[in-house]
Amino acid sequence: MVAKKKNIPKKKAVSRKQTEAPKKQKPALINELKKILVGIAILVSVCLTVAMIADLFFHPSRSEKKPIVQKPMVPSEIKPVEEDLLEPKDKKQVEGLKEKPEKPVEKPVPDKSTVDKPIKYEVFEGVDQTIVEKPPPKIKDKIPRIVIIIDDIGYDKKMAMEFMELNSNLTFSVLPFSPFGRNISEDLHSKGAEIMLHLPMEPVDHPNVDPGPGAILSAMAPDDLLDQVKKNIKDVPYVVGVNNHMGSELTTHSDQMNQIFTILKKENLFFIDSRTSLKSQGQASARLLKLKFAHRDVFLDNHQDAEYIAGQFAKLVSLARKQGSAVGIGHPYRATFLVLSKELPKLKNKVEIVRASELTAVPE
Repeated sequence: MVAKKKNIPKKKAVSRKQTEAPKKQKPALINELKKILVGIAILVSVCLTVAMIADLFFHPSRSEKKPIVQKPMVPSEIKPVEEDLLEPKDKKQVEGLKEKPEKPVEKPVPDKSTVDKPIKYEVFEGVDQTIVEKPPPKIKDKIPRIVIIIDDIGYDKKMAMEFMELNSNLTFSVLPFSPFGRNISEDLHSKGAEIMLHLPMEPVDHPNVDPGPGAILSAMAPDDLLDQVKKNIKDVPYVVGVNNHMGSELTTHSDQMNQIFTILKKENLFFIDSRTSLKSQGQASARLLKLKFAHRDVFLDNHQDAEYIAGQFAKLVSLARKQGSAVGIGHPYRATFLVLSKELPKLKNKVEIVRASELTAVPE
């Protein structure tokens, strides 16, 4: 009986160990699985982080916002808007979107072959009209000589070419930077005409009276003045001499006239003083710098009247007969053209028309 009692507990102990072992193994397995899952999750997150960092480094442009490009509005895409429902500000914007009519192409200044009221190219009020007697010629010419300069060329090509047909010895003075000045100069030169620069100079009434582009002003610094004179000369091709456009103020300043004449001397150009002022220093400066010089005797067309112009022309011829030569200045007016077309043929074998350069000389 005792042996039986001892054997029974041994059997029970073995059975407990066998039953308790599986219970302890289950929680350990679950813990291992959890650890594996956590590790996988960490690994995935690390990989994603590395991928994002690499993407930033290798493709930085993806992180930048691309600017929004607005498609230009085509008139056909603009929808009509009821303007009455808009605020004033919005109305202005809508009006800006409306298709505007095309502006007509600007045409060049037309040739004014016939005009009732011709352009007044020069300012003549207060211009000195006194006749300055020239010393009698050392050797009396067989025939008196006159120079006729047509000023203010550059605005009417047709008129300039008509003057050229009157007499090939007429001299043409061209305004710098005028609309057609360069082209007219080339055409006149090709036909053998003598070309001068009509140099704009400051008048007494400046700035109320504007001498135009390229003007030489008394307030200019010497370097600016010299530079402007050079530009003006360069703008008009084939010039052989210069005369002043306006200049009733500037020609009275000896310093500025000396500066201008230094350039003319270097360029081998003569100067004809239009004598818009009694106090002009042109002749004194020419004497100082030994520059070829002459001055205007008669303005032909201060007034646009055929009878007056004919009277001025007769005065020019009379002076030429008296002192051997005379210089007249006219402008590209239709009235001046008509008078010259009648009077010039009458001079044949009586008075010779010569170019301006032929009556210039260094003042004594």
